[in-house]
Amino acid sequence: MPVTLLSLPNGNSSLEFASDEIEAVRQAILDLFGEAASEPHVTYSALAFGGEKFLFQNEWDDPCLIASTEEGSHLLLQIEQRLLEKTP
Repeated sequence: MPVTLLSLPNGNSSLEFASDEIEAVRQAILDLFGEAASEPHVTYSALAFGGEKFLFQNEWDDPCLIASTEEGSHLLLQIEQRLLEKTP
């Protein structure tokens, strides 16, 4: 599954990717925005990086990062572009 940025009905975005891409996504976040802060919850983790907050879910081996703001959606776009550049 390629990395895909989906528009959500509320105007925000969700970065969808395969489970085997989690480390690549983590590295892209680190490269672009520095270390992400993570707060685990029962069904998701709250992440913060680049001055924005996100939800990370990995249910049924279907991980995604969900932006909570328009600026967060812009950061997800940067991550998607970084990952697509590295895809052969």
